[in-house]
Amino acid sequence: MTSSPTSSKQTEVERITKELQAGAQHSSALELLLERAQLYADLGDEEKAKADISQAAALAREPEASAASVAAVEKAFRAISVSNTGVGTGKYATQTNDAIVDSVTKFVAESLSPEDSARDIAEAIGVLSSRIAQNKRDVSLLTEPQLCQLVDAFHTICERVNLTKDQDELAAALASCVRSALSQLAVPTATSKEADRDTADRSALVKVAARIAETWERHQNDGHFKQQTCRLGVALYTTAAYALSTHEASQNDSVLSEVVRRSFAFCVSQLWLIGTLPVATADEYRDVGQGILRLLTASRPLFLSLFVTCTPAIERLLTLLGQPSGSGRRSMAMLIVSQLVASAKDPSNSSRLPGYEPPAARGGAPALALTKLQQCVVRVLDSWVQSTAQAERTQGLLAIAALYESGVGSDLVAELWLQSGWVDELWDQGDVDLKSTQLALLALADASSSDAAVGPGMKKAGNGLVQELVRKGSSKSATNEDRGLAELAAVVLAKWSGVASAPVAAPEPGVVEAVPTEDADPMVLADMHMQRIIDLLASNAEPDCVAVERATEALGYLCLQSKLKEHVSQNEALLKGLFSFATKSTVASLKFSVIMLIRNLTQYRVVLTEEQKRMRQLQEMGAKAQNKAGVSKPVEEEDQTLDAPERVSARALLVSKAGAVSLLVSAVQPRTSPSDSVRDAVAEIAVALATTQGLRGLLVQQGGVRALLSILTGDAPKASAAPYAPQALTQNRDKHVAFALAKIAISVPPHLAFADPRELVRLLLSLLLEDTDAQALLMKFEALLALTNLASAQPGSAGDVRGYLANELNGFAIVEMCVLSEHPLVRRAATELVCNLVYDPKVFEKYAANADRGVPAEDSRIVELPSDDDEDGAATDSYRSQRLHLLVALADVEDVPTRSAAAGALAVLSSDPRCCRYLFLVHPRAADVLGALADDSGEAAVDFKHRVAVVWANAASCGDTCVVDKLRQLGVAESLQGMANDSSMPYYAAAKSALECLAP
Repeated sequence: MTSSPTSSKQTEVERITKELQAGAQHSSALELLLERAQLYADLGDEEKAKADISQAAALAREPEASAASVAAVEKAFRAISVSNTGVGTGKYATQTNDAIVDSVTKFVAESLSPEDSARDIAEAIGVLSSRIAQNKRDVSLLTEPQLCQLVDAFHTICERVNLTKDQDELAAALASCVRSALSQLAVPTATSKEADRDTADRSALVKVAARIAETWERHQNDGHFKQQTCRLGVALYTTAAYALSTHEASQNDSVLSEVVRRSFAFCVSQLWLIGTLPVATADEYRDVGQGILRLLTASRPLFLSLFVTCTPAIERLLTLLGQPSGSGRRSMAMLIVSQLVASAKDPSNSSRLPGYEPPAARGGAPALALTKLQQCVVRVLDSWVQSTAQAERTQGLLAIAALYESGVGSDLVAELWLQSGWVDELWDQGDVDLKSTQLALLALADASSSDAAVGPGMKKAGNGLVQELVRKGSSKSATNEDRGLAELAAVVLAKWSGVASAPVAAPEPGVVEAVPTEDADPMVLADMHMQRIIDLLASNAEPDCVAVERATEALGYLCLQSKLKEHVSQNEALLKGLFSFATKSTVASLKFSVIMLIRNLTQYRVVLTEEQKRMRQLQEMGAKAQNKAGVSKPVEEEDQTLDAPERVSARALLVSKAGAVSLLVSAVQPRTSPSDSVRDAVAEIAVALATTQGLRGLLVQQGGVRALLSILTGDAPKASAAPYAPQALTQNRDKHVAFALAKIAISVPPHLAFADPRELVRLLLSLLLEDTDAQALLMKFEALLALTNLASAQPGSAGDVRGYLANELNGFAIVEMCVLSEHPLVRRAATELVCNLVYDPKVFEKYAANADRGVPAEDSRIVELPSDDDEDGAATDSYRSQRLHLLVALADVEDVPTRSAAAGALAVLSSDPRCCRYLFLVHPRAADVLGALADDSGEAAVDFKHRVAVVWANAASCGDTCVVDKLRQLGVAESLQGMANDSSMPYYAAAKSALECLAP
């Protein structure tokens, strides 16, 4: 009778245990521990296996341990770390990694049959992948031989010509498994690995890279193999190259550097070119694009040295950029080229290019990588645009347009526009181009219109053709292609309407210059686009979203001109139809175009400081002087009138009446995944709408508050966060959101507008930390007004935020800084806020604490406090060091609301005897300031008298005879008598009470 495998392994465990207990030598003990660990793992006792591994690792760290011992421990750890944790189901869940890898390689070697075995092996790979995903240790789960076996197995599968669906999925799963394992071999950025692990990882990566290189060299003429392995394994290859590059950064090893260079070169010259072929799948293209971006980030100098010197790679990138707008491949290419140029601009990233010189030696010359990229791009695109083949010319025009859309046009193709006659030839040939090529030319004009160096020249050369395309597309005999051209041409004209015409050079002798085409009338263009939108929305068929979007985009650009803002905003039928259509639409780009139209209609002029106003006047004077010479137009007074606050407010009312708020709220709903551009625009518009007081309630009613809170960035303070001192807002969107909410909170009762007023308090306190320019001062002022309203709730009620504002957030210190502001409006608003905050017990105590320090209990004389120069006294003991002193000073300023607020705070604080003693026994001028308020005969006289009467009544009843005697000496009874003569006045009761207390 034979023993079972389990009992046999248990017997081996007992044998090894006896040997260890007998005292084995160092090297033998280490080997025995590793052997027993493997047995424990096979038996499913992972804890004991790990314990033996730990003991072996301790022995391996001792001086007498050999490198082989260290490697043995590492191998054992990888082999059993999670091999028996029960990950997955079925027979493979309890098998070791070695057993699974052997099963996979054996199956692949046996020609991948039968089909049910392919599914069975796919299950094994799934178990292995799950173990890798759950491996949280700073070491790869698979050993070097295992990785190489799996890579070879993947390549073997890809050699087959006709893969079944199951085999194809098996290869993809195998590639994904290896990629995950390779990613664990990268050097972590936050932590460093132990040296022995690092060495083992490098060795494994180098071996894998060698296997990949050898296999591809054997198949260098096998196009099918290359396409198939790229389709299934591009992420595997780029991950291997990336992981290798992380080791190069931490090692000074020329051999390793060469391996990394070859891996990067393979990705650029092979994977990029194969993975972006027209036959490549969308997933393959996505993987190769993401891989290229990852390698660029991993080692910018190395990647640039290979990419900018590889003309086929650049041509392929330009080919992808030359695809029609809306293509997913074009979008990825635009992202790649923008990152590529951003990296190439940094001179230090050219360090691995031949001929590199330090920035100091190059002077102001562009970086070498950028120069080489420019030269290749210009050469390729120029040849395409000048080609007689319409497809190639179209591709070139679209590629240049994509460069401008990516924001790198001026960096890469500026040289094209400097070539004599290049722009004129561009448009001259446009007359005879196919319509698809004319569409590409218009796309280029559209994308480059905002470039100051390109727009004027394009407008001068192409104005005639573009206007002709608009007219042709508007005729009754126009085809659908003609209408498509006309729509884009109209957008171009709209954008050109804001572009200054290029200066006209003097004609050469004997040359007759063509008469320049007059600019299209912006008003006519606006009417045309408005009517186009109305017609599209009124048609019985489903409106063409692309056509509506183009017309709206053009209208938005035209509405940068003040007179057109007025014209468009008064077209109620247009706005109602367009806003309703956009609200229901799921097309994000259409919503964005409509939102930008609203933004342009409702945008206020930027608030300028006095210095900025003087600079603007100087610029206008210069513009007028230039206008006399025929160079530029002066700033028109009409624009200033049409953009006056009251006119902008009127436009805001019109667009809101047409349904703008509902559109804005729908555009930023989380389920729609709005872009950052949409969120930013909505925040700006919200500020403009909330500036009109009559729209603040509408914003609350239609969900504007919740929508605004939902678009705050991750940097914005949250009410649910632990209390901390507020910080200044760093994101413009957060500033706009806070500013809009501040405006709303000024006018709308907090309990109606906000579910939890605390979520607004922290935001508004952050606004108080803004800079001191004109816009920031306005933000501070309105934030203080909003906080004052929020702090007006009944003390102790559910909506009372005084304590949260002043104490939990330490906001009182921020408010005090605003009280000291040089700007009178900010100072006034801060004082009014203080008047509300003193109802909080802790804020009250800040003023009352030690207010009567040093006052004799039975002495009615004002205490002679030590001066600042008195050596025996301290400046901090003077009356000026008390917070109450600032309130007394504010009660004596010229600004009436500030005086009223300060006096109100003093009235509240005077309910404490300590404050009364300070005001009448310590401060030398408090009594005079209060007397002046009582005698005031201005429009705020009633409020002043009421506040002073309360102070005197509290002082008279404070229980301090010295204070009472002081009041009598001051003769306040006469003033009080006058107040007590009219029972209809608010100060009557306080005056009556004070007189009773002062009576002998």
